[in-house]
Amino acid sequence: MKGRLLRVVPLAATVVLLGAALLTVGCSSSSGRFRYVQAATAVPTSVDLQVDGKSIQTAIGFGQTATYRTISSGTHKFVFFPSGTTSNPYASASISVGAYTTVFTAGEFSGSIPEVLTFTDDNTIPTTGNARLRILHVSPTIGSVDIYVVPTGNDISGLNPQISGLTYKNASNYLQLSANGYDVWVTVAGTQVLLIRDSYTLTSEQVRTVVILDSSQGGGQYSQIILNDLN
Repeated sequence: MKGRLLRVVPLAATVVLLGAALLTVGCSSSSGRFRYVQAATAVPTSVDLQVDGKSIQTAIGFGQTATYRTISSGTHKFVFFPSGTTSNPYASASISVGAYTTVFTAGEFSGSIPEVLTFTDDNTIPTTGNARLRILHVSPTIGSVDIYVVPTGNDISGLNPQISGLTYKNASNYLQLSANGYDVWVTVAGTQVLLIRDSYTLTSEQVRTVVILDSSQGGGQYSQIILNDLN
């Protein structure tokens, strides 16, 4: 009996240690979220997205808004194919996905490989009665721009832009705004020459991202899309 008991104790200890090790491994993994927008101009067809060899999304059109998809945090292989194919991809990239990440194919296609751009999103909840808004510049031809965010229907004469000199492949800081309706004016940097203006309603505790785009074939007419980040 004594010898049998001595053999059982080490086995029990081994099971406990193995369980602790598995628990540690489980706790070390975490979820990330990404969304993808096809912003490369003159791409001949829509795009299918594979991540780590698995089909994630198909028939993604130019400037189509996107919602977050959950994936393990860390580095993943993104491959962007012409829709309906799994060969001769438009682009591919190893992308580090964090808590919230926005991914673009961007630039002017014209037979060359589109760029893959990534932006880290900050979806901190705004205080009650307020919202947060930022601008992503993903238009390769519009040039450097200023951004005015004013209550809907207001003019910008005599005002200074909240965001100055925003250039391609860059993001603004998040603007802290009261919940309200707003016009987002995009002007030639250093002037009030209007390039695009769109209206949005921001409600309490929302986070939103406005993206500046070329037309689908490149150049103007320029446009904005808005992405729903939080709430």
